[in-house]
Amino acid sequence: MFRSLLGRTTAALAGVRARAYVTQPQVDVMARAVKAAKMEVNQRIGMPEPVVPVADRQRLRADPLLAQLVNLIMRDGKKMRAERMVHDALLDIRKCTNSDPYRLLSDAINLVSPLMDTKSMRQGGSKVVQVPRALYLRQRRHRAIIWLLDSVDRRNERSFSMRLSGELQAIVNGTSSVLDKKLALHKLVLANRSAISTQRK
Repeated sequence: MFRSLLGRTTAALAGVRARAYVTQPQVDVMARAVKAAKMEVNQRIGMPEPVVPVADRQRLRADPLLAQLVNLIMRDGKKMRAERMVHDALLDIRKCTNSDPYRLLSDAINLVSPLMDTKSMRQGGSKVVQVPRALYLRQRRHRAIIWLLDSVDRRNERSFSMRLSGELQAIVNGTSSVLDKKLALHKLVLANRSAISTQRK
């Protein structure tokens, strides 16, 4: 999304919790971009808000992960507002961690994406069993983003973008409750693995 604006990092991720740090010229580019950002007065709330550039909006819609995140955040068809929230959250991640925000977002979503899920099915007419099933990549991300947004709503930061940024950083640091949800789902799948052979039609 912001790879051209924020620059590509030269260090590769060594592990799940590794951070990719930027060089000083890339920090300078980011600082100039923030200073040059335009502000518009939102007539509904009477306060100035940053305007998401057209190029950044196109990246938000072109990348599958970012597009899915924006679409799940969007309410009442206000897509530009959702894009602005994601934009501000990524800028806050860059400010707090001095690392590539897209890489951190991708790592956080991958960390909480479940590999499998369970589906309720009837067995023998009356008995209901939980049958494990594998999830496609989009289904895995959808479940992870739903959990993420549910946890974001329970945080106490003032703005949504700050809450989203804080929760993504908490996931990467291993302190988020979303990781417990993934673990609980995987335990449920393991407990019902014997039901896989019963689903044959």
